[in-house]
Amino acid sequence: MHMKGFGERIKHFRLKRGFSQEELASQLNVSRTTISKWECSKQTPSIFDFLSLCSCFQVTLDQLIEPSSYKPDHLHDFQLLYLTRKRESDSRDDAILKLIDKQPSLKNLLLQFSSLSPTLQKELLTDIIPLLKKLFSALQRQ
Repeated sequence: MHMKGFGERIKHFRLKRGFSQEELASQLNVSRTTISKWECSKQTPSIFDFLSLCSCFQVTLDQLIEPSSYKPDHLHDFQLLYLTRKRESDSRDDAILKLIDKQPSLKNLLLQFSSLSPTLQKELLTDIIPLLKKLFSALQRQ
């Protein structure tokens, strides 16, 4: 079992699910300090705690423990899933995915966005989409 970096993965999945340290601690019946120690890799959760974390985060034990399961190349996985569906707009979708792949900062921002809670993603998109529409409208007028 490869334990190095498990704290980073615990924090990643906690944030992805939208939990504060206090909320996660409450669900697991441990202290917030314990969660903090786990996330800093200063203390290792028991196997029972790991299983409880998996249940809270809705992930497998491998995903929580193994670094290779935690941070796969999300874009590659997305491409495999998305491009297996045949659609009329495949070439346009390919162009978008290639653009994202060629722009490391954009790719990084999208990965950070995907780690936010679904509620926060929805709130941000509600604000971002109208701004993008205004931007593209202004660009087309030039």
